[in-house]
Amino acid sequence: MSILRTDEQVDALEILKSVMKTAHFYRAMSEQLGQDRIGKLLADIADKREAYVAPFEQVVKQLHELPAPPDADEEWLEELGGKIAKFLSGDSKTTVLEKCLEKDDALVELLNGAELGDKAPEFKRLIDDLEGHLADTRERIRDCE
Repeated sequence: MSILRTDEQVDALEILKSVMKTAHFYRAMSEQLGQDRIGKLLADIADKREAYVAPFEQVVKQLHELPAPPDADEEWLEELGGKIAKFLSGDSKTTVLEKCLEKDDALVELLNGAELGDKAPEFKRLIDDLEGHLADTRERIRDCE
């Protein structure tokens, strides 16, 4: 592992961290909402999102870098912010769904700015698949509002 990282290594690491963070956030919010319809939806999205962790870890390894988990303290603060917003909001489910979409928007922005897809066709396919999952997630959440 080198101290200097290529743009592709940085992109892969940031996408991996964002996939992990959003999956953890969806899982935490699903637990907050319990077993109602929206809680189950968020748990299902978390399951599907977690399926992208291992493939992106492989991408990072193929780029000769070590996968790194997201900052646990930052994740905890984001989850706490989601819980506080839910608590303070009159319509807590809508607030949680909006927070989830905000997290996904940040991931979409990362994917749009990444040059990783230019590196290899299999990276491009993985990114395209993740973008499809994000679009499907947005549609499923919008249907619940």
